[in-house]
Amino acid sequence: MAWAVALLPCLWGMHSAQAQPATVGAPWVAAPASPVASPALPGATTLPTPPAAPLATQTPSAQAGSASAARLAAVLRLFVRPQGHLLIVGGGETPVSVQQRFVALAGAENARIAVFPMASSKSDEEALEVASDFSRLGAFAQVVDIRPGEANSAAVVQMLEGFTGFWFSGGDQSRLSALLVGTRALQTIESRYVAGAVVGGTSAGASVMSRLMLTGKWRAPRNSDEEEQVNIARGMKELAPGFGLFRGAIVDQHFMHRARYNRLISAVLDHPQLIGVGIDEETALLVRPDGMWEVLGNYYVKLFDARRAQIVDDDGPMAKAADIRMHVLPDGGLFDPQRRRVTFQETHIP
Repeated sequence: MAWAVALLPCLWGMHSAQAQPATVGAPWVAAPASPVASPALPGATTLPTPPAAPLATQTPSAQAGSASAARLAAVLRLFVRPQGHLLIVGGGETPVSVQQRFVALAGAENARIAVFPMASSKSDEEALEVASDFSRLGAFAQVVDIRPGEANSAAVVQMLEGFTGFWFSGGDQSRLSALLVGTRALQTIESRYVAGAVVGGTSAGASVMSRLMLTGKWRAPRNSDEEEQVNIARGMKELAPGFGLFRGAIVDQHFMHRARYNRLISAVLDHPQLIGVGIDEETALLVRPDGMWEVLGNYYVKLFDARRAQIVDDDGPMAKAADIRMHVLPDGGLFDPQRRRVTFQETHIP
């Protein structure tokens, strides 16, 4: 809504200074910022991030005011349709065509892409390879490793404002959630996304995009019946807060390769207002500004829609549900979550 976009600068102030990223592939190091304008995002309204004063130096009253403004801004963002794209991959090798689409959405030859390695506890090797891939496609790409304690710093906020694309590598989505949820760094990424930037990721970097995310853990069974069944059961899957960029959905990845139907359906039964999105390896889902979901890549995205399902909530150990809709979408498939409509690309078989 136009009124919401217009009101956000009044809440946050017109803060636009940022640091210039370093050379391609080199990890980011905090440095004094140069006051330059954020890269242009075509056809979008730039939403500024909160003022850059470090939280530790604010008075209690200033901190309370910042928190109130942040809460109000979060509510307003619910009414603002993002002008950017989400591109999330189910793991495995990301097809070159998907990488090309990501670079194009980030600005093609003007793309400036941050690659985040924080989901992994091992090394930046995967992130460096991804940055190199994006660089070969004509983008400026750089590994940005945000350490614990840095996600609320002014230097990080200023640096993130300099990118038109953000990519999260694989690993453990819980690491990303613990590091970034509720921070100014994630607020900045979200503001850039709302203004027209592209945000993407693979594996853990895909699961973390929704408001509620699967952690991969099962809760402790309540009784011997539950202990014997590792299948569909309400309340069996552990969920945690995610980034909240992918609205109205909950994501699982490596879907066909690791046979994750049971855990995603279990999560959908617990939260039927969310559409379950199972993404196969070498496959991506593009969430577009017009609200459509588009499938890219080599295999399938499976959707589980229980928004109109009949779900029986009783004390028994077995789940009971009827009229859950399932869609199987290959490359080129489109889904309109508002109208619940699927469109398939026309295929010609010789």
